[in-house]
Amino acid sequence: MTAMEPAGRGGGAWKRQVRPVHPWQTKIALAALVLPAPITLTLLGAGAPAFRLVVTLLSFSVPLAFRADRARFMTSCVALGIALAGWSVLGAWEGTLIFFPSALLLLCAAFADPRKYQGPATVVTALACLLAVVPGLFFVGCLAGLVF
Repeated sequence: MTAMEPAGRGGGAWKRQVRPVHPWQTKIALAALVLPAPITLTLLGAGAPAFRLVVTLLSFSVPLAFRADRARFMTSCVALGIALAGWSVLGAWEGTLIFFPSALLLLCAAFADPRKYQGPATVVTALACLLAVVPGLFFVGCLAGLVF
């Protein structure tokens, strides 16, 4: 289902066609939000500074607010993915490296729309699955080491 968005000015002229995000993209963005949540909660319980971790984790939810508009979703995924990748690498000594796989997942979510390009979207989605599963297994191993 497509909707039309009104132009900036004028007498009701409709210019841009608004298309919703594909379900693959939504699921990858949701995986980017959920992946670092358990380890973030564990770090918060261990006494890590709450502001940096919580704000970084909540920023991963921004693209999900733009699911109804594919162009805005893709723009927010790319902008946040690049910004959060830099943030996670630069703040690695403070525990923000756990957000790097999620930043890469946001970049994958931006380009996982199979409606235009079936082949590249499938490859990006497969890469996103690997990015979600492998660090997830590592994080579960880390959590098991902290608990036991």
